[in-house]
Amino acid sequence: MRFFNNYKNEEIDISSNWILTYSDMVTIVLCFFIIFFVTSANENSILYEIKQNLNSKVNILESEKESLENDYESLTKENEKLQKQNITLAEELFKLKNIEEDVNSSNEEFIEYLRENDLLDDVYLIQNDDGLLIRFKDSVLFESAKADLIDEGYIILDKISDKIKDIDNKIRVEGFTDNRNINTERFPSNWELSAGRAISVVRYFVEKKGIDASRFSFTGWGEYMPIASNDTQDGRSKNRRIEITILK
Repeated sequence: MRFFNNYKNEEIDISSNWILTYSDMVTIVLCFFIIFFVTSANENSILYEIKQNLNSKVNILESEKESLENDYESLTKENEKLQKQNITLAEELFKLKNIEEDVNSSNEEFIEYLRENDLLDDVYLIQNDDGLLIRFKDSVLFESAKADLIDEGYIILDKISDKIKDIDNKIRVEGFTDNRNINTERFPSNWELSAGRAISVVRYFVEKKGIDASRFSFTGWGEYMPIASNDTQDGRSKNRRIEITILK
């Protein structure tokens, strides 16, 4: 199509060249959107991977949290069980909630026997970290320098065996002496005497009362674990002892 310029009488050519410019622009815009789309797709892929990683971490944390909660619950129950055992050993066996206060007023058979026979000062019940400790002066169970139980010792151990027969706790028996030397054919030293006395107690529980032998352990300490001074008669009397510990 051609027109003439009236002023200069020049011919102007109006052609379809603008279409080329337009198509270039459209192509550029299209390229832009293609690039934008590809970039967005890559970003979505990266975001998806991040999301998956975060979900995986969250799942791991939730699993660890659940495991920790289970461990905490288990430890709490175990702690409650141990605390209950710690509180109830004396109460379960001898009906004593507060040993120091109740031992002088209890009508429980074992405590009453000790009271009637003036043995409360020779037998002690002590709640400690290991369990319930029953401490006897040696004269309650044995004659001097001997490891054979006396009649009164049999009676006392018989009453205790009735208490421990029906529980599953382990039992530790320990023998102790004062620091005066002994040297006989049967007991060359205090070690043999203290161990022999502990063995006599264990054998009575196992052989006479039928308590499972696997529950027992024994030790002879000789004079090496005193609880009082060996410089006085009263101190030596306290050091000569048998201790039965009903373990937690």
